[in-house]
Amino acid sequence: MNTGSLRRSGPIPGPARGRARPKAEEAVRVEVSPEAEEFVRQRGGQVWVWAAHPRMCCSGTPAFMHAAIEPPPGLSGFSPVSSAGLDVWFRLPSGQLPDVLEIGLHGKRHPRVEAYWDGCSFAL
Repeated sequence: MNTGSLRRSGPIPGPARGRARPKAEEAVRVEVSPEAEEFVRQRGGQVWVWAAHPRMCCSGTPAFMHAAIEPPPGLSGFSPVSSAGLDVWFRLPSGQLPDVLEIGLHGKRHPRVEAYWDGCSFAL
């Protein structure tokens, strides 16, 4: 897998849940599978990654990770990460940072990029 890093400058907004607030000099390691790297490169070389809570009636639902090869409509606040020749745009949820942001490819007939927060499909 290819790796890159995201460096934040300035304070991270929002409370950190269960972890100390990330420091500005901390970095996120980005790992991209070879299949996902090739898929994204063939489609412009950019991928957007973010976490979002599903629209449900109940609270406490975790924020699931999303990834796309086009900017998602109506969302802003993405930070650039360069990884193996790809431009990865990552939107931090609630001031938390994963140790590893993984980007993979899912599906054979209709392939799509997927993102994982420390190996999970939801933000911890």
